[in-house]
Amino acid sequence: MPQTELASANRVAFLEQLSASIAEINQPICAVVMGAEAALRLLLAQPTDTEAVRRLLACIVKDGMRTGDIVNRTRALIEESAATEGMPGDQRW
Repeated sequence: MPQTELASANRVAFLEQLSASIAEINQPICAVVMGAEAALRLLLAQPTDTEAVRRLLACIVKDGMRTGDIVNRTRALIEESAATEGMPGDQRW
């Protein structure tokens, strides 16, 4: 396979992986928003179910950590691609 075709195939594969990462990050972000909305509703209820709010906040933390993991994997993918494509590798976010 000629060098230009290989480079093009690598870029396509990279973009597919990046697209999948972006789609993957949407789920935990939606879960964080829905959990926060539910917690706000519970806080307004009388009497407030503090245990339910605590459980929701724990889920929000878990989903936030998952989002961070996805972002870190995506960052590593971009840095790896930049290194193999000869792009500047010291890209700061």
